[in-house]
Amino acid sequence: MSPEIILHHLNASRSERIFWLLEELSLPYNVQVHIRGPSRTAPPSLLKISPTGKAPALILDGHTLTESAFIIHKLLRLPDIQTKKDQLDVQVDSTDDDVFWSHYAEGSMMNLFQASAIVGATSNAWVNGMVVGQLEEGDKKAVQGYSGFLTTKYLGPQIQNTIDFAESAINKTQHGWFSGTDKPGSGDFMMFFAINSLLAGTRAGAFNVGDGLKGWYKRVLERPAAQRALQRIKEEEEKAKSKM
Repeated sequence: MSPEIILHHLNASRSERIFWLLEELSLPYNVQVHIRGPSRTAPPSLLKISPTGKAPALILDGHTLTESAFIIHKLLRLPDIQTKKDQLDVQVDSTDDDVFWSHYAEGSMMNLFQASAIVGATSNAWVNGMVVGQLEEGDKKAVQGYSGFLTTKYLGPQIQNTIDFAESAINKTQHGWFSGTDKPGSGDFMMFFAINSLLAGTRAGAFNVGDGLKGWYKRVLERPAAQRALQRIKEEEEKAKSKM
């Protein structure tokens, strides 16, 4: 019997990873969409589900799970999944590579991506008068100059280094998956959000992404489960927005 699953999804968030995994595992699930406000922050409705107000949050048989890596870990270890793991085109049992890239995705890549996003968002808030009212032109230029320095001179090179490291690593794999096997594993699911943002999301064109990562991304998008996941995200978000 399949578990009862409700995925709480915030648009443009890490829950993209969980959609892909659920589709790969052919697990039925319902979706509750939460839409970001004008400031791009999560709405209060998500705080009622997740203790930190972050996405993804997944309700598994009545139990609330948060943190992408933990959710992925729990889904891959469901009894039904473990029983049929040899029949799935997914690396169900984590490899050392899976564990490493699961940590790297958040601890190295997304940590810097998020810092850059926060600098940009808070800079815009100051310039647009959302913090202390309208600033003088000179003050606006000062804020923009400082945030520009942080994002391009300080955070930018560090972000590029994390991308280059992932590029070098994927080029050394035999099968082109971060799991180190011939199937995508937890490391691949965790890396999806960052690389998707670099090639098709808010960071598209901002950094140099090599052929290795582009090839990995192409392999992901060629998978029927990934295609179903992206289509489900689109449909669920459109349905939620139509009710607003």
